[in-house]
Amino acid sequence: MNHEQKSIQPAVKSSSWSAGILLTRVGLLVLLSVMFLAAWSGLTVVVVLIGLVLSAAGLARLWSRLSLIGVSAQRLLTETRAFPGETIELKLKLSNRKLLPLPWVQIEDEIPQQLLPADSPLPPGERPSCRMLSRATSLLWYTSVSWKQKLYCQRRGYYKLGPLSATSGDIFGWYPRTAFWLEKQEVIIYPRIFPVSQLAVPSLYPMGETQAERRIFEDPTRTIGVRDYTPHDGLRHIHWKASARHQNLQVKVFEPTTTLKVAIFLAVDSFIEASDDIFELGVSTAASLANYLVQKRSQIGLFANSQLADTGQPVATLPGSGMPQLIALLESLAKVTARPSGPFADFFQKEWVRLPWGTTLLFILGKPPEHLPLLLSRLKEAGYKSAIIQVGTPAEHGAPPLSPWFTVSLAGECLEFVPGRLG
Repeated sequence: MNHEQKSIQPAVKSSSWSAGILLTRVGLLVLLSVMFLAAWSGLTVVVVLIGLVLSAAGLARLWSRLSLIGVSAQRLLTETRAFPGETIELKLKLSNRKLLPLPWVQIEDEIPQQLLPADSPLPPGERPSCRMLSRATSLLWYTSVSWKQKLYCQRRGYYKLGPLSATSGDIFGWYPRTAFWLEKQEVIIYPRIFPVSQLAVPSLYPMGETQAERRIFEDPTRTIGVRDYTPHDGLRHIHWKASARHQNLQVKVFEPTTTLKVAIFLAVDSFIEASDDIFELGVSTAASLANYLVQKRSQIGLFANSQLADTGQPVATLPGSGMPQLIALLESLAKVTARPSGPFADFFQKEWVRLPWGTTLLFILGKPPEHLPLLLSRLKEAGYKSAIIQVGTPAEHGAPPLSPWFTVSLAGECLEFVPGRLG
């Protein structure tokens, strides 16, 4: 599927830098004055030469003014969302929809260098960490031309392409004009998702695997008995074989289950002293757990005290279920940066009161903050279940664990959670 840049009117900027001083407005006025003086003095050859120059300059300026009328430039992407290791195809399309041909035209687009090979020959762009993709050609009337460029999704992130520009002008190149399509397109590369193994936290078992102390709803896949039929029961729950044996209508009794709600908290400021690889592993851990629990039909929320790449705001998404929720969480994790929006303690104090009662809290962190034992104690007193998932070197604390504690590591292509403790 091609994702085409929206059709907008370009901003046009003219320039006469390649014409030099002679063919600027001041230079043309000087030539015109010299021609009148030459005519007054009877220097016919000088008058003819200057007349030819002025005629060529006038024609060139008119051609330049008309050159970008009817010209459109488009950026088309096969995908705007991808995972690390995938490839996206970018196509630049240039069209000339008028009778006037373009003897030369150049199209340029700024590409984040993270989407290009490290040894890319493209020159640096105007924005930091960007390279300039440039292509040149000539266009006849009512014709189009396109170029393709592969983008390599090497690293999680939120990337902006553009602005897109097209430069053309007269046949001499005296008066170039540039049109800018200022609207940028975004490419989102999701965090890497790993299979989850050896995660045995009793409070994290998803729907259908945890018995509820009180009947919230019934799991139709688990029959634990039968009882007499009442007018309020549905016909689809009638147990016909048991009814035949008892000579009375019997209905199935199902085991009550509860839907698990999980809130994943990514403490970004706990990774300040960690390497980029450790932080990326923390983000991938959050994405992998979200994917794992959504597949188990749990409701997942995400909170991170990070300055997102597009808005600069932290992540605060309440628990929800299904693939739309997972995609929303992955997009947020793709935009997460290592810049904290503030202390995690303040962020958590503001957000956790919004969570539904009974939500299980998962903390993903690097270096455990000093206030963590107090935070866990308050959660336990309030009746919330929690678990700690530490990325990097295991913590060294003397206090006994107040919540299940795991150290995550990458074992091949799988995340492995090793049970541990604070000290």
